Amino acid sequence: MSANHLQLYTETRPRLLSLAYRMTGSLSDSEDILQDAWLRFSQVPAEKVGSAAALLTTIVTRLCLDLLRSARKKRELYVGPWLPEPMPDLYLAHEDPAQRESVSYAFLLLLEKLGPVERAVFVLREIFDYDYAEIATIVRKSGEHCRQIFHRAKKALRKEYTARPAPGAREQQLLAAFLAACTGNDLQKLVGMLRDDAVMLNDGGGKVTASSIPIRGAGRVAKFIFAVRDRDGKKSYYALRLNNTFGVLSYTGEAPYALQLFELGANAVQGSYVIRNPDKLKALSDRQALLRAGIIEPLTRFMGLKATVLMLWRQLWR
Repeated sequence: MSANHLQLYTETRPRLLSLAYRMTGSLSDSEDILQDAWLRFSQVPAEKVGSAAALLTTIVTRLCLDLLRSARKKRELYVGPWLPEPMPDLYLAHEDPAQRESVSYAFLLLLEKLGPVERAVFVLREIFDYDYAEIATIVRKSGEHCRQIFHRAKKALRKEYTARPAPGAREQQLLAAFLAACTGNDLQKLVGMLRDDAVMLNDGGGKVTASSIPIRGAGRVAKFIFAVRDRDGKKSYYALRLNNTFGVLSYTGEAPYALQLFELGANAVQGSYVIRNPDKLKALSDRQALLRAGIIEPLTRFMGLKATVLMLWRQLWR
């Protein structure tokens, strides 16, 4: 290993992490894969490195393929809905807005429907703009075969997914009003802020209490929120941006309790994803470090004065 190896790896690492995360849907697995990739890359003689970016991309993609093949059976046996691990937007600062759309939970869950090689071909071509010859070398298929795989995968995903830009000030106001309604007593008001076909998915992994089936429809989602909002004692709440949307992170004491991400439309909340599996919240366990890094902020600051006063007033009179 040379100092140049380390420099080349460090320069490429953000892009490699982005690739591994889209391949696996797991930030912790992606970090492990990058560590393994570094160990392998560091053993390659300098005169044989050639393009470091190409070599590292090949190593990382193949490690991801190995992981996906071994993980498929585990995910089939997973208790309740399986959701990706969260990825704070801070990790995506090097990407352009179009790329960041592909880390939404809706998109990552669609990628789960692809086989390992299909996923690799699609991610490398659609998101990272590799040509078919490069992809063919990485996945050990012919260029023409890769072209066919890509077009089939894109056609299948296009039927179920519409790209959405990152939420802005309007969506933030909508979410603030929705969160205030979640603390009140007016069930119909909350129902009215949800799209009729809203869906909530809860991931407890069989390790904590969580709904093991999707909750579908505005009425059912609203009733579920009212039923569980006061469980397990007092909590503190923080807002953050992750996976190209807004999220709310709650703690009981110093331990993460739940993370909820939202799909936001122009005038209604389209759906949400709730992560309670403690294994998927480990990266969010150090609250003070997250505050110092600016990854999370108190929810009251995110919501603004008007929505905060309304929320506190409803809590007082509930």
